Amino acid sequence: TSRTMALIERADLPWRAGEWAVLRVVSVVIGVAFGTLLLRGDLLVFGIVVGAILGLIAPAWALRFLANRRGRKFELQMPDILMLVASSLATGFSLPQALDAIARDVAQPAAKEFARVMAETRIGADVEDAMERMAVRMDSDNMRWTAMAIRIQRQVGGNLAETLRTTADTLREREFLRRHVRALSAEGRLSAYILTALPILIFLYEVNVNREYISLLWSTTIGWVMIIA
Repeated sequence: TSRTMALIERADLPWRAGEWAVLRVVSVVIGVAFGTLLLRGDLLVFGIVVGAILGLIAPAWALRFLANRRGRKFELQMPDILMLVASSLATGFSLPQALDAIARDVAQPAAKEFARVMAETRIGADVEDAMERMAVRMDSDNMRWTAMAIRIQRQVGGNLAETLRTTADTLREREFLRRHVRALSAEGRLSAYILTALPILIFLYEVNVNREYISLLWSTTIGWVMIIA
């Protein structure tokens, strides 16, 4: 789908649609194999179904994780990038020259994305349009606001360097608040992860160590009621 291809592009993976489809098929086969090994005997069919579902879901989850991680890294670079652009503008550089310096000097993934922006401008695209496409590609609200600020400034005039400095300060404050909230909620989130994983891991352990005990879940009426509940 277009959504999948957008995630592949954001994650900067050199895969085409056909290669991604093959990867998902291989993942399903591996999931079925692991499900068969973990849930043998009378749970074989259940293990095959669960393994196939996990094999189908795992690549999509991994792709989303990689895309979000790269996008998050790009977002963290934005305040420093805006300050560098503002400093370049204040010293007399034009906006394209400042963006070209960013493409050459900053770390990945911003360097590659700004290099792509400059490549688009060299073949005739407007800087604002190229930056907006980068914002869509990286799913970056911060980049959307920056592109909007540059477009407005180029239309009505004003001090772009000062605008970018103000934007960078705002982004830093938002990031500080976000990290503060995550720090305050860290204990609750960790508890949720543990409590969610605990019954699943204990079930898999009991299936392989004490099957007679855990088999009451699917060999008795009350066990089926508990599973459904």
